Amino acid sequence: MMQEPAAEALSPVAAVQRFGAVLAASGPVILTTFGVGRQSVGWFCSATGFDPYSVEGPYALESVPGELLFWGVLLLPVVVVGLVLRGSRRAVLTAVAAVGTVLAFGLVTAFLLGPDPCTGQERAVVLPWLLIVCYPVAAMALLLAARSPLPRRPYGIILWAGAVGAAAWAAIFHRCMITYDMYVVGVIYVDTPESPWDGLARWSGEADVIGLPVVLVALAATARAISSLRWGRLAGTATAVALLLFPLLDVATYAAQYSDDFQILFSDSVRWPLLVAAALVASAAWSLRVRISWAGTVPMARSMIRGQLKGVVPGRAKDIVVAGAIAAASVWLIASTLTPTR
Repeated sequence: MMQEPAAEALSPVAAVQRFGAVLAASGPVILTTFGVGRQSVGWFCSATGFDPYSVEGPYALESVPGELLFWGVLLLPVVVVGLVLRGSRRAVLTAVAAVGTVLAFGLVTAFLLGPDPCTGQERAVVLPWLLIVCYPVAAMALLLAARSPLPRRPYGIILWAGAVGAAAWAAIFHRCMITYDMYVVGVIYVDTPESPWDGLARWSGEADVIGLPVVLVALAATARAISSLRWGRLAGTATAVALLLFPLLDVATYAAQYSDDFQILFSDSVRWPLLVAAALVASAAWSLRVRISWAGTVPMARSMIRGQLKGVVPGRAKDIVVAGAIAAASVWLIASTLTPTR
């Protein structure tokens, strides 16, 4: 059986610098998820009324700069991880440039005045304090990390990229459009059974749309790369469990709310993409760091088709099976999203 190749040990200081850079780059998403600094970002209502049923956000933006800023903030931790794990000083400096670009764009967007989408009133200038506080810290950590290059190793890029895509599913497809000039043409009152999970379910849905699962995957990938095999697998397993809590909460909420008067399909009430993301994170965390070339993969696939698996390396066979599972899950998720229900 193939073993993970020995790798140069990364000093604790260098490891902390890299993980701290990704954590700081993830700061705006994490803090926004827990309700901190929402008035300073462009994808929440800047003025909230006293109506307990008023929706604060996040919403699908009509403003192109605001939409670009949302995706810049969400994907910046992923970009930083991808560049940092390349190991070279140039890649780390490119990550610093990416952080600076998103910060500069956020400052420019703050001064692009216009009507608030939730009130219709002129939007006030509010500096993006989350970006101003977190991103310089990330840039400083990256500059310090550039002094100690990381040895390049295969990190299961395909698995991690698939996990990011699955974790971002709600942010891509399920953000709602909420504007002040929307007219209510009909109101249907549905008496849903109370559930002890209601508050947590609302928070988890909002966290999913904001992009918390994406930064969790980014942090797990960083931990897997900079730490020992044991701690890297532990971090990946913990992240997979955290992602699993979202669909498990959906199951608990469904079981508490289901009744003869209120019936919804079980398949429509569970966030399956996060289940896929959890499986991919666990697979990436526990896979061997072995680089597999296309020259070796194609003959392997032919052998599997012909049923000639004798002498095949177990790690490669597992990677082929995982790749097939990813493809099948992707096709199913795309097909199911054509008629979104969440």
